[in-house]
Amino acid sequence: MSYQSDEFGLVPEGGYLTIYIPATTGAVVFRVKSRVNKGYEVLNYGPLPISSGTSLPTYDGTSTTVPADGVLPARAYVRDGIQFPPIVSGTYSNTDMWHTPEDEGDRLYHVKLYVYPAVVRVDVQVPSRVTQGRFQKGRVITGVDSEFGFGRGFIEMVHMPYIQYGYRFGNDTNLNLKTFVRFVYGEYIVEVPKSPELIFEVLSRRVPSYWLTIPISYIDPLIMETFRRVYGFPIRANTPQLFRIYRYDERDRALREYAEILGQLKV
Repeated sequence: MSYQSDEFGLVPEGGYLTIYIPATTGAVVFRVKSRVNKGYEVLNYGPLPISSGTSLPTYDGTSTTVPADGVLPARAYVRDGIQFPPIVSGTYSNTDMWHTPEDEGDRLYHVKLYVYPAVVRVDVQVPSRVTQGRFQKGRVITGVDSEFGFGRGFIEMVHMPYIQYGYRFGNDTNLNLKTFVRFVYGEYIVEVPKSPELIFEVLSRRVPSYWLTIPISYIDPLIMETFRRVYGFPIRANTPQLFRIYRYDERDRALREYAEILGQLKV
């Protein structure tokens, strides 16, 4: 536990969350004003939402069929990212429990996904069906269907409104795996600090913040629209202009740029 996070690895009230987006060479700094449902962060979801009879590709170049709900067949993987249907009624989406509309810009879902057995490969598409794993300036696309570019048993993500994420899973063992998913999550009510000086201090790591890099190596049009429509970030050359990280001797330049961006934000 630290100032930046609590015993669950989530950001406490009053703390800062910094999301870095590699494709923009910039970041967004959020202040967590409040946390909803605090004290009940653990959600035992159940099996992966893959249905019996679904056809999946294999690492051997063939295809196979899911033998039972939630079972990931031997040598098989999920090519197109899947969402997690809600286990309660009344959510915004009937197919994706972490999805919220664009007018919910003051909400973020900090999600830590654990999948068992922990040998299961995992990555995320942002947006769904857009694979973000890149190697050598995009010459190679990586992920659960590649030799590298994935995690095993765990992935951490921040879900923004409007855009839909797709999770992918892979089983490179010779056994059918009966899966189970556990979430640890924080529903944050957030704001972007209105002080250019504070944002600079956070990005200079002089003010403590929880940092998380979102695996976005390619700016899909939906990503661009998310930052524009939900948060109001300006767009230049089809790229959201987030808060770039400057050297400390570039402070004056950074403050001018941050102030210009802040004047356009909605959150």
